[in-house]
Amino acid sequence: MAPMTPLKERFILGVPLAVLALTMVAVPVMIFGDDGLARHRRLRAQLDAQRQENVRLARQLIQLRAEFDAFASDPRARERAVRESIGWVRPDEVIVEVPTGAVRAR
Repeated sequence: MAPMTPLKERFILGVPLAVLALTMVAVPVMIFGDDGLARHRRLRAQLDAQRQENVRLARQLIQLRAEFDAFASDPRARERAVRESIGWVRPDEVIVEVPTGAVRAR
């Protein structure tokens, strides 16, 4: 095998050292920069919040499906919903209004 020239020796030693130096600078910049660890933490927090919201909405969906099933099969549930939403009363019922926060006479 032919002996290496000094230029070839420098190249063989210099390239890995240059890559190592570049890596030692680039990796911390990428980790601690705006798109590094801080962004990862923000995205993780956002993901956790979104998962909690999904759980809340899944529970709400179950509740709404149960109400829908009750409306579809139970006439009393439909009547109760109409009474609560628009204040419907039957013709034979008497409405008594009680004022709230009325001042009492002494």
